[in-house]
Amino acid sequence: MLRISQPALTAAVRQCAFRASTFRSVGIARSTVTKQMLAPSLGAGLYRNMSTETSKAAFIDPNAVVAATSGNDTKEEAVASAADSVFPSAAQVIENVTEESMATATATTSSAITEVAAQNAETIGQVAMKYGDLKAMGLVHFTPVGALETVLEAVHVSTGLPWWATIAATTVMIRTALVPFIVKLQGNTARLHNVKPQLERLTENMKLAKETNDTAALARFSAQTQELFAKNDCNPLKSLVLPLLQAPVMISFYLALRDMANLPVPQFREGGIGWFTDLTIADPTYVLPVASSLGFLAIMELGSEAGGVAQPKAMKNVMRVMAVAMVPLTMNFPSAIFVYWLSSNMFTAGQILFFKAPAVRRFFNIPQLLNHPKPKVPVKSAGFMESFKASYEGGLAAKQKEVNAAKERENKMAAQKLRRQNRKRI
Repeated sequence: MLRISQPALTAAVRQCAFRASTFRSVGIARSTVTKQMLAPSLGAGLYRNMSTETSKAAFIDPNAVVAATSGNDTKEEAVASAADSVFPSAAQVIENVTEESMATATATTSSAITEVAAQNAETIGQVAMKYGDLKAMGLVHFTPVGALETVLEAVHVSTGLPWWATIAATTVMIRTALVPFIVKLQGNTARLHNVKPQLERLTENMKLAKETNDTAALARFSAQTQELFAKNDCNPLKSLVLPLLQAPVMISFYLALRDMANLPVPQFREGGIGWFTDLTIADPTYVLPVASSLGFLAIMELGSEAGGVAQPKAMKNVMRVMAVAMVPLTMNFPSAIFVYWLSSNMFTAGQILFFKAPAVRRFFNIPQLLNHPKPKVPVKSAGFMESFKASYEGGLAAKQKEVNAAKERENKMAAQKLRRQNRKRI
């Protein structure tokens, strides 16, 4: 009868426990592989170390014990002999282990782990997102794009909206926060439009003064231009506020949604609606890029977001060509980006129509646009660069005028001081 030493038995038990815990961690502790690995490891040596005779006898058929006692002196040896016939020893198990059996066990384990990982990935996509999940995915960082991703996650988790509605709601929230700046910009644009005839005359006079090298006249007209802007509380420089505010938001939205779709965020695959349920891929029907282009055209035809002032015809033609070119250039973008563009276009169109209402303009103190009579002799309209140059030159002229006035005051004070000194001498 083959017996096993205590150290070998301990090592076999520890290896068995380690294998069982490994398989249990991947959800297959009760699988056939585990049973096949556990059964050979429990040899007669493990049986002999059981604490009580009752626990030992539970593993052995009583009839086998009775049959064995006929040829043995004690019942304990008979039970041990019967155990050896039931359980293979550790040495026998080690001898039976071959490379083929090890490869089979390894392949079975890898297959089981792969299956569990696939099931877990599918489960993650169905689990509701929590705060910090995007950061755990490596998306949230200390940039405007990361800040926007944080806002998107907060809206999605707090409201429970699907991702397409989360993108639209976040777009409306941010655009609404920019409305006060739009009100100031529309007021500035309206006041610039209402002083357009005076500005055109001053611009033409400055042009003539520059051609004749009349520096005094150029300084005078520049100062008058600056006074015109100050009197009417308008300035072409303020027209740059809208692009400076909206450009970072638009770029951050594009980069954030692109990164979330390319990762992808698991919930993005089922976060759409209608025919574009998967926000990580392009719209196969091309409806989204075409609708986005049409929305851009509608905004252009309705008027400028900065104040509803009609744009030059040449500029409109350029924008129309750009709108048509957007379709082939953007048709491979993820659907999530088009959800943002469509939401933004709809908000912009509604905002333009809203601020065209006279009651709304009176409420926000936005002047009504004046209809200027067309001049008999065509006069070239002052463009943005010409207005900006006039404003800059007017500012320099006004500053120079202040410097000259200060010097003149200093000269007068010096002359008065000199006269007083002369009188004291006399």
